[in-house]
Amino acid sequence: MTHFRTSSAAALLIGVLSICSAWAQGARSEPTSSTQHSTNVDPARTQLESDKKINSTAPVTVIAAAEPVLTIHGLCQDQSIQPATAANSCTTVVTREAFERLLDSMNITGKPLTPETRRNLAEVYAQYLVLERPATKAGLESTPRFSEIMRWWRLRTLAGLYRGNLQEQFKSPSPDEVHAYYVQHLQSYQRIKAARILIPRTPGDTDEAKRSDKKALEVANTARERAANGEDPDLVQKDAYSALGLSSPPITNLGANPRSNFPTEETDELFSLVSGQVSKVETEGASYVIYKIASKETLSEDSVKDEISRQIAQSKYDEAMRSINESAKPEFNEAYFGSPKTAPAVSPSASPHP
Repeated sequence: MTHFRTSSAAALLIGVLSICSAWAQGARSEPTSSTQHSTNVDPARTQLESDKKINSTAPVTVIAAAEPVLTIHGLCQDQSIQPATAANSCTTVVTREAFERLLDSMNITGKPLTPETRRNLAEVYAQYLVLERPATKAGLESTPRFSEIMRWWRLRTLAGLYRGNLQEQFKSPSPDEVHAYYVQHLQSYQRIKAARILIPRTPGDTDEAKRSDKKALEVANTARERAANGEDPDLVQKDAYSALGLSSPPITNLGANPRSNFPTEETDELFSLVSGQVSKVETEGASYVIYKIASKETLSEDSVKDEISRQIAQSKYDEAMRSINESAKPEFNEAYFGSPKTAPAVSPSASPHP
């Protein structure tokens, strides 16, 4: 029996990273910072340390680090041994520690993996291990194509590891950085609860459009006066629609909203009002609008510190990548590649082979 711990990196890397690419592609639907795991795990770490490891990829059932999770009967690690027969049998065993080390090296997003995902990988992994011997025997490992593919994967892997290293480096801003960011962007954490009275208007240059628009503005001014005098915005909205011969008035309660949810030209006025005050009649596209402020609040620093940490980390990462990318400018031969406007973009995660 052969206890398999590590595989020939050259023969296995293409398949391993192909699966890694698929995982990463699927995980990008949700913008989040990825966690990079190093592939250079010390093989001499003790079993006790491995058993204590709480890993997002660990199965629900507790399995000892040295216990097999994948056994391939008839596959020998020693390439000199002939294929297994009844008289000459051997097995390759992948322990939990070895398998999770493989998972960690590929799961660059750091997201928990389902048992189904782990099993699917194990099945593909077993296939690759079985194909390793005939592929090597066929001399594919020594071909120029293999060398070029491995060179591409080396570059891609190093780039991915470096990006992950930067994200890891910046992921935990200091409390002073978080506080400074909070103070600097305090306005973005302000919220107002408001009721909105919306009066449809009729923009246009025709006489009929002008008459309709004048009527809508009169109704809007009346609605504002009633709201300012303390009348219920829902009732005011309903009466305004009736005055214009319209039905199905919209709800007025907007809930709590930040500045970014209001038109830029209105935010200073709206956020300067206090509870109970009413805005002037605003023009928003095909409507006249009146806002009545119900309450105002500013989110506490503690409640938004995680969001701030992510924003600071992302900003540092973007700046570091911008500096690196601007340090070397590629020049492309358009006679060969074509114009940037017509040539299809090449994804940095694209594989150079089928």
